[in-house]
Amino acid sequence: MRLAVLLTVLAVAAPTGPSASAASPAVAAGDFSLTVAPAAVTAVAGHPARATVDTATTSGAPQPVTLRVTNPPAGVFATVTPATVTSGASATVTVQTSVSARAGTFTLVVEGVGGALRRQAPLRLVVRTPTTVRAAFYYPWFPEAWHQGGLDPYTNYLPSRGRYTVDETVVRDQVADMRYGGITVGVASWFGRGTTTDRHWPALFRGARDSGFAWAPYYEPEGRGRPTPDQIAADLHYLRSTYGGDRSALAVLPGRGMVVFVYNAHDLTTADGCETIGRWIRARSLLQQLWGESIYLSLKVFSGYRGCAGSVTVDAWHQYAPAHAESDFSTAPGGAYTVSPGFWKAGLPYGRSPFLARNLDRWRAGVARMTASGAFWQLVTTWNEWGEGTAIESSVGCRGAAPAGALCAWSDRSDFLAALHAQPPTVTSG
Repeated sequence: MRLAVLLTVLAVAAPTGPSASAASPAVAAGDFSLTVAPAAVTAVAGHPARATVDTATTSGAPQPVTLRVTNPPAGVFATVTPATVTSGASATVTVQTSVSARAGTFTLVVEGVGGALRRQAPLRLVVRTPTTVRAAFYYPWFPEAWHQGGLDPYTNYLPSRGRYTVDETVVRDQVADMRYGGITVGVASWFGRGTTTDRHWPALFRGARDSGFAWAPYYEPEGRGRPTPDQIAADLHYLRSTYGGDRSALAVLPGRGMVVFVYNAHDLTTADGCETIGRWIRARSLLQQLWGESIYLSLKVFSGYRGCAGSVTVDAWHQYAPAHAESDFSTAPGGAYTVSPGFWKAGLPYGRSPFLARNLDRWRAGVARMTASGAFWQLVTTWNEWGEGTAIESSVGCRGAAPAGALCAWSDRSDFLAALHAQPPTVTSG
């Protein structure tokens, strides 16, 4: 119930006679009210919801009111813009949810503080499970990777951000761009503890703080050898213990575990691939036994993967083949559909195989097919693999010779992102 502040009149007892003084004037203290509309909002995990907070002056003069949201559950982040208003004005409450947010109904508290007064109003939040997650492969290699093979920058393009360093400010802008394209998860390359990627990972998490964007590892050691189950389990525990937590940007699917994509690119035969499945199943079991942690496992497809013992226990399968415009594995367990903007490896002449020319019309058609596929994982290869020329991050031109009509520049925020924005993923829950 709203509390009213009483107007207090200080009466001064006046003596009789001509020296009697007038009574002191009334002193009024200001008060304000706070309401939220709508009183209930719904968000699919990974996507935002918004409401309006209205304030009103109920007595006295208008006063500054500082607004905030309290009591968000894990995987939910809320901000108020502007954070301070004069009573009588309104502000916008933006609730960002991560794919890590569990489904359910929660009560957030919108709070306003003005002077010594504190007013609160509830905001009911309903979080639903997504049927689709749009993700992009991301490479935290920079600035180290700009200079390779005698090329600087090591790319056939000229990134709009220049030879940037993966730091908090850059990542924050990149995250905002990806979210504009409906991308809610970044699958970030990770080569192991102490590597360049590992040193850049903290910047990824600072740059995604409170945004609702989430990061999942692309486990690269599997592409360079055959790590033992013990090593895999220890690596995954390191990632979970270092980057996890209720307010973290680590992608953890509720009830399923930390999302882990694996670059098992050396699995060229069915025998190799089946052996990889076995090692990862053992690693998953070790992780649970030793630390009580679970993972949601996505392996890269290989020839004959469906025939391997244990393949049905793998949560999801994906393809990483960016020299192909599209890879449709929407009917595989976990369901994945991948689109690529093009492939032109640094230092190679335009058109030299492997190669995929950039074509915006083809890209738009591919995004439409991906969106319609119903695949749970809708993947983009890549956000910023500049060395292979697969980035959808913005470019201002080609750094060397390219034939007339070659697509070298794709606007400040990227025409590729605009196509993703125009065709958002279907995320309604089942």
